[in-house]
Amino acid sequence: MYAISRKALHTLYRFCLPILLMFSATTSDSATEETWEMLESEHFQIYYQSDETHPQDIADIAEDFYPQIHRLINGIEIGKIEIWMCRTQQQFQAAAHAPIQDWAVGCAFPLSRRIVIQNPRVIIDRKFQLSQVLRHEIVHIAFGQRTKSTIGDIPLWFIEGIAIYLSGEWAPHRHDVMFEHILSKSIIPLADLSEQFPTPERKAQLAYAESLNAVAWLTKTAGEEKLWEVIDLLSVGNDLNTAYKQAIGWDLATFDAAWQASLSERYRWAALFSNSYLFWGSLGLVFILVYIWRRRRTRQQLVALEQQESQVDPFFRSKTLGTEPDNHS
Repeated sequence: MYAISRKALHTLYRFCLPILLMFSATTSDSATEETWEMLESEHFQIYYQSDETHPQDIADIAEDFYPQIHRLINGIEIGKIEIWMCRTQQQFQAAAHAPIQDWAVGCAFPLSRRIVIQNPRVIIDRKFQLSQVLRHEIVHIAFGQRTKSTIGDIPLWFIEGIAIYLSGEWAPHRHDVMFEHILSKSIIPLADLSEQFPTPERKAQLAYAESLNAVAWLTKTAGEEKLWEVIDLLSVGNDLNTAYKQAIGWDLATFDAAWQASLSERYRWAALFSNSYLFWGSLGLVFILVYIWRRRRTRQQLVALEQQESQVDPFFRSKTLGTEPDNHS
């Protein structure tokens, strides 16, 4: 009997299992038959239901983003990426064939170059942008193809941080989640996000927010070229700890500690306004200062106007003094 670690099992599910799309079309007692059609573009194959109206939109978004991952691909031939558009949550779960949470709207299988997403209407209903979901999963595919030899050992927080950062994903609520947990001193150490993320959605969102924050902080403190140096080192077989030490001179434990220490400093300005009394008191003080400034400015303008009106025009002054103005004619 062979044992498999939880991390290896998670990696197997998350990145390697082929997607089984044998739905009711192969089941004799199914009431309806689901028909899949395919739309092909230069770099993608879009699989969709026959009555779906969004496949061309998916292809356009994907192709528009593809040139932006040219450095991540770095000349490697990854082949066409499959994108499967699922109509329902049940279909999405079956297509992923992996332990995907109910709140998930997309997943990627980099080694088999497959993306599975929920119906675009579902994504919109859940306040996600379809383009963000697609870009995020496309980065997963490209990063996984770039780091095939080490992908199973790369911490999950770094994989997700790369996907969010390089896809340009904008999710303001992640700032709120970070702020909340920094104030409550409940930030999850990056070391605890290496194998899997928490199951509850709120905690999972914190894990995603931390992943982005850590990668973004790396680029801010060391420079974006150092991030690409780390990726280059991963692509030639180094683990992330070795890549960090060679690229920035810190191992992962040191980076984790330094990143956590930076949070209170970077969010200190926001913490000042976390207390409601301080916030409203400060806001009231601002209004008072603005009122005083405007009143003083109005008074100065009135004084200047009075002084201007009190001055005698040069013409009338010359008449008063009994002299004639200069004749320029």
